Amino acid sequence: MSSVLLAEQRRAFQANYNRASFAFQHSLQELDIFETPQLAAMSERLPDPAYCSTADSTVVDGWKNVGQRGATLARTLETLTETNSLVLLKHCERDPIYGATFRAIMEDVVEQAGSELRGDIDVGRATLVISSPRRVTPYHIDGEANFLLQVRGSKLLYAFDPNDRSLLSERELEAFYGGDADAARYREERQNEATTYALAPGIGIHLPLHTPHWAQNLNDVSVGLSLNFNLHSGARLRRLYKVNNRLRKAGLKPAAPGESAWQDRVKLAAVAGALLVRPLLRRRAPQRAAR
Repeated sequence: MSSVLLAEQRRAFQANYNRASFAFQHSLQELDIFETPQLAAMSERLPDPAYCSTADSTVVDGWKNVGQRGATLARTLETLTETNSLVLLKHCERDPIYGATFRAIMEDVVEQAGSELRGDIDVGRATLVISSPRRVTPYHIDGEANFLLQVRGSKLLYAFDPNDRSLLSERELEAFYGGDADAARYREERQNEATTYALAPGIGIHLPLHTPHWAQNLNDVSVGLSLNFNLHSGARLRRLYKVNNRLRKAGLKPAAPGESAWQDRVKLAAVAGALLVRPLLRRRAPQRAAR
């Protein structure tokens, strides 16, 4: 399979990867695997069950409300034009028929982004995002670097600066890694600071780690391929923010990751020590209970 990305975009990929959001072009929409019958058949083959929701969603709803599930997957796919639905087909790279195609697309993206991404990848996955006309994806952040390739329909995606701590605070990041998926709070008065991307078939967008964003579908069923990359550098930040979340709950004011190299090292060492101790405690627990 030939590349779905334009070779002349390589410089933009490598200059902006995980630093700033940017749009790019692709030819993924030319493949014949994204029509509803093929998607329905794929959902039956994938190892992970599909996620489907018919719950209403607005920009401020977060994922807790969106997580309410309604009709069956088959019914949801059949009635996309009549409802306000969201379907996620996870781990498409594991599909026995089209998996190789999705893995090749992921490799295309890694090749364009270059050694910085390749050397930092922990794991990657491909998710198809299928949604009804006018459906809103609520404001949120992700713990992965993301590339979204639009293949059917169109939407407006609003991306904010992930490095602006007056918009995305340290406390919000700590809460996010403490388990609150909706920790990033939408501020309507800051909406004019977003970069607006008009996504249509053949257009993609890169969202760096922690980029706050939300999306509004337009008048057609939308199908997009989301390529998510868990990063080793992201895992390090996750551990630091988890420690900071606990320290803040204890009444302390922890330094943000990167502010103090020695404090970061101490926190990471504490996490590593806890991970080593837990298996020992689990093995010893039955012995104590038997006395």
